Formats: sequence, structure tokens, C-alpha cells
Amino acid sequence: MRFTDTLLRQVRDRVSIADYAGKRLTWHKQKSRPSAGDYWACCPFHQEKSPSFHVLDNKGLFKCFGCGEKGDVFTLAMKLEGLSFPEAVEKFAEIAGVQLPKDDYDNRGENDQRKRLYAVTASAAKLFSAALRSTGGADARKYLQGRGFGPDEWERFSIGFAPDEWTWAIDKLKAEGFTIEEIVQAGVARQGEDDKRAIDTFRGRITFEITDTAGKVIGFGGRALAKDAKAKYINSPETPLYSKSRVLYRLKQARELLAKTKADGLVVGEGYLDVIAFERAGIAAVAPCGTALTDEQLALLWRSGGSPVLCLDGDSAGQRAAERALDLAIPHLAPGRTIRLAYAPKGEDPDDIYRRGGGEALTALIDASVPASDALFEREKLRHGGVDTPEAQAAFQASLKESIGKIADRDTQRAFFSDLMARANALVRSKRPAFVPYQKQGGGQFRRKGEPAGATDELKSHAVSHTPRPAAEGFLRAAIDMPAILASYGNWIERLHITDPDLEAIRDALLQLADDHEDLGAIDRAALSLHLTRSGHDRAVARISRWPKAKPPPEGADISAEWLALATREVVAPAIREELAELREAAADGDDTAFARFQALSREAREIEARAREAKLDDVQEDDAGGLVA
Repeated sequence: MRFTDTLLRQVRDRVSIADYAGKRLTWHKQKSRPSAGDYWACCPFHQEKSPSFHVLDNKGLFKCFGCGEKGDVFTLAMKLEGLSFPEAVEKFAEIAGVQLPKDDYDNRGENDQRKRLYAVTASAAKLFSAALRSTGGADARKYLQGRGFGPDEWERFSIGFAPDEWTWAIDKLKAEGFTIEEIVQAGVARQGEDDKRAIDTFRGRITFEITDTAGKVIGFGGRALAKDAKAKYINSPETPLYSKSRVLYRLKQARELLAKTKADGLVVGEGYLDVIAFERAGIAAVAPCGTALTDEQLALLWRSGGSPVLCLDGDSAGQRAAERALDLAIPHLAPGRTIRLAYAPKGEDPDDIYRRGGGEALTALIDASVPASDALFEREKLRHGGVDTPEAQAAFQASLKESIGKIADRDTQRAFFSDLMARANALVRSKRPAFVPYQKQGGGQFRRKGEPAGATDELKSHAVSHTPRPAAEGFLRAAIDMPAILASYGNWIERLHITDPDLEAIRDALLQLADDHEDLGAIDRAALSLHLTRSGHDRAVARISRWPKAKPPPEGADISAEWLALATREVVAPAIREELAELREAAADGDDTAFARFQALSREAREIEARAREAKLDDVQEDDAGGLVA
């Protein structure tokens, strides 16, 4: 629809933005000056304790000095109620008594038809409401009272009853002057199969009114009273008024409640009774109408402000719904557009929780919701059965990257990648055993250090006399001073076996910073020292302070190759050579475990040797045992 500037100005001039906003906000008494048309309140679009939302009634404008939202009364209605611009204009034109010109409608005949359909659904709503209170509604009333709903709740939540008769609603509506075609078009009846007569859509069901954002009834949901009904819930069919993929149950009421409570966002339940339970608890909630969440509904949630919380039932169907909703939201995530997920206990839904624990239990459920990043991380971890094997670890990280890659907003995608891959790397690292060589124990047995072997004098002597390899400190220092080394050989640093607690703290802090920073160039001695200080590792910080000043590499020097030479010659090769010798001896004595480890380590040694050869390290050769010697 197109509206002239003159028409829009007429509507704005006749509507008080302060009156409209005042129904949803609480004006600050000290800052506001009603006589001057100057009003202040806490912003409905972000959390704040002091008022920064400013309304100038004489100009018909608002602006929040906290979050930057601003506009006129049409803008405010669009943001608070999720109205489209034409809907907002029509709403205030009706309030202002401004007649919208015929040319401003796409089709006057179509508009007249819609008015008739609105009249059908409004009349049907009154009929269903009266039927609930009639003699024939006894079973429906008994069911509702068993769920804790009395007459006050019937009225508040627009609950009714459709008698179990084939043409009850049709006959009542025809008596009011509506045609059978209008009743069918409005979704209150449906055409019979094989050109048989039309029958009521809702029969023997509790009814729930579904309204548009202006509060007009556009359809119904129905819950069967009979336990053997084919469908527990049904909804109105698609009509010119009602499209289930674009509608959310009780959206208008939820937005109004959200403006009052100033919560972080709307809660999304799975069904009508869940929404009613949340609303009884003072929580603004909506629900899709018999369908999975759609892109259009997600847009409505974000337009309502804040971060919506998807609260799903604690069963397998609820879990699947949560996964579908997460997949739906991921491509759209961006600054100001995110979601949280809350999971009801297994076997319960929000209505069960409310009846069991009241509003406090539902509030606790929503408070325990997790951000989309956490939900995605846990889902992918579970999908791959944990990360106990290298194959599962690789699949887990690959699936995370695939999901993150679907985020269209580049800044959000980078933030997700940095956060989730850091967590994934830390999780995978925690599953990897450190490189610990076998040690020959008393009685000729071979065990890894750290395995229970008894407090023998030999073990105690070894623990006291053992010192870290001198090259380990230089190994770490080079990685800190040269980001290219950290980027290429982070996995080697991760496997470095260090017994010196200060060097171990330095190594762990370095890996943590590498996980947290996409730009490894931002990691230097100062950043590492600050991280260690915050972690309480003052001795490690002192150790770094004693390091000689880093010198720039000579021009033309291949730093990575030189570092690889140092790592291979001074740390990796000696450790592997030592363990291979011990394993060979144990295998010769018939130790099958040692033989298997000998074979695996031999393969690893050949891979390291090949990598060293690529760097043209002539001083690294393969010995006849498959190990490395310098």
C-alpha cells in the first residue's frame, strides 16, 4: 500500500504518541514534564535502570539515548507490536478518525471480503465462548478445571468450546446472515469430500482464539476432548486471514507483557497451554500454530525486541524441534539477532512445570537457558558420540566449522569461530594423552611415568633427579616470539612433555591464548605475562622476564625450518629415540602392549622424519629401528 505524506501527517497530528507509549511504559515522574509534552521512561528495547527513552509528544517523536532507537508513532507501533507499516497506519487512522482513501487499498473488493471474514471469525469466537459456559460444555469445563483453569482464565485467554456436532457452528453463523462460502473461507467450516455438504472444522474440542497483531481473531486452535481422537490438536486451515507460518499465538498480548516486564525477549513454547502457563507466570510467551518455527516467525520474534528463548518440551520430539529451530536461526544470527534455548526436564512441558512448581519454576527454567553458541557446541558433540577417538574429534570439529560457515554476518561468524573452535580445541586437547615415555621399573617391568607402580626407591630417585631438557625453554620462547611458528607447529607444542611447572604453565597459557585469538600476531611476551598473572602464575611471569631480549631473525633466514630443526633434534627426536629403545627391549621380553606401541611410534617417527626432510634438515636421519637420530 502507498500512503501520501499528507495522509500520514494527518494521522500523526491526531494521535498522541505519549498516550500510545504510556499504555506500555511507566513514565519517570522526576524527569518527565507532562505540561510540556516531555516524557522519559526506561527503554522497552534494551535493559536499563535509569530512563533514557525520550518522547516529545508535540513533535510526535521518540528517541532512546541508550540504544539509539528512534522514530514516530508508526515506528514505535511497528517495533512494540510487530506491525507492518500499512497495519500501523490503519491502526492509528482508525483511532484518529481519518478515512483512508479508496486508492490507498490494493483492492477495495478484496478489503470488503476480508472485513466479512473477520466478522465470521469474531462471531465464531463468541459462539465458542458461550458454548463453554452452556450445559453442553460440562465436559470441557471439567477438563479445564482439572488443568487449573477457571472462568477467569477462560475469559483472559479467550478459551471456548466447539460442540461435537457436524454443523453446529455453520447453522449458528448462517442464522447470523453469513453465507456457507464465507464460513468456509474463514476456516470455521470445511467443504466435505466428494462434494458433500460442508461440516464444522472444530467438533468436540476446546478452542483457543488466534489473533493478528491488531488483536482481531483470524483463526482457532482446537484440542480434542476424546482420548481416541486422531489428532490431539488441530488448527484453522490456510485462509485469506490466517497463514500459520506467519502467525504466532498470543503475539499481541506477549508484546504488551514484554513491554511491562522489560524481559530480555519473548519465550517460545510448543503449544497453547505452554504459552498460557508462561503468561500466568508473568512471562511473555508465544507459540507457532501447529507447525515448526519458520523464518517469518523468527523475524517477528526479533522485531519484538531482545533475544527470544526457545523453550521446548523435555522429550525426543522437543529435542528435534530444538535442533530444527537452531538450524533455522544459525544463518540469520547477527548483532541484535540471537536466540537462547531452554530445555524442560525429560517427560515434562512448561504447563506441567507450572502446575508442579508455579511461576518460580518456569522463571528458573528460562534463567537456565543457554546461548545459541553453547547449544550448537553441545549438539555437535553429542552427534559424534563425544570426542574420545581421533575420528570423532575430527568429525566434531568439521561439523562445527560447517555450521558456523552458514552464518551470513561475517563479524558474527568470526566471533562464533573463535569461541567454538577454542572450546573444541581445548576439549580435544583434554582427551589426548601427554607424550610420556616408558620407564623401566623394578622387576624388569615397563610402565609409563604416572602409572601406579609402588613407591619404590628407584622411582623416588628418578623423580628427584629428573630435569627438563635444556632445549624446552628455547622451544617455547621461539614459539612466543614468532607467530608463524605458533601457527604452524601448535600441535607440537601441545604434545611437548614438560615436567618443569613454570614452563608447563607458560606452555598451557600460550595454547589458551592461541585458542582465544584469531590473530596470533597479537600474542607476545606481554600478553602472555598478563594472562599468567591473572592465573596466579607469578613464578612463570618472572621466568619470562629473565629471557634475553628477542632478536629479529637474520635477513633471508627460514625461521620455521630452523625452529623445526631445533624441535626435532633437541626435543622430539631424543624423546622418541629413547622410548623406541625401551619399547624394543620390552617387546623382546614378550610384552605385546610394548610391541604395539613400538609399531605405532615407529610410524610417527617416520612422519616426523619426512616433515623434517621437507625442511631440508640434513642432520636428521632414520636409523634401522625406524627411529630418529641426529
